[in-house]
Amino acid sequence: MNDLILTLNGLCLAFDFRALVLTGPHAEDAAKKTKWTIAAQGEIQLELAVALFDRPFIFTPRSIITERNQTIEWPRLLDWLPDGGYQMPRSEVFGLDVRGRKAQVFARDIDLEASPIAVLGYATWVMGLVEIDPMAGQPQRIDRPEWPDRFRKALKCYRAGPNVNLQKLL
Repeated sequence: MNDLILTLNGLCLAFDFRALVLTGPHAEDAAKKTKWTIAAQGEIQLELAVALFDRPFIFTPRSIITERNQTIEWPRLLDWLPDGGYQMPRSEVFGLDVRGRKAQVFARDIDLEASPIAVLGYATWVMGLVEIDPMAGQPQRIDRPEWPDRFRKALKCYRAGPNVNLQKLL
């Protein structure tokens, strides 16, 4: 199992730079009740990225050169960042910006508490998955034990009725 890519089936609705994936047979009905843009439909591939403290808020890292001149490549850098980012904040992180262009940030620019995050493309931060169930009422958190741990941390999952206020789930 590839724990760096998660494939879901449904609708990805974008609010701004944030989005939710809707699944279930009533996902389209729930989507029609919003004015959100459909960012993807059908098979949706999510990748891991990191959150930044400032605009553009999303960065897809590929390598790090630490303050001690050690190079750490993807995906090992995801394991290094939680501790190394605090210990060596001037470490340079190389990767792709929201336009898919090569870019560089410093470890101190990364919101280590919010990372990793799930992204669609390079610019859409997928905050969660909402399983639309006509028998459900208010949104209830659900667990996805079959998902890789990093995606379980990156995505909040809910089961909710078709009249759910999606903006409250962002």
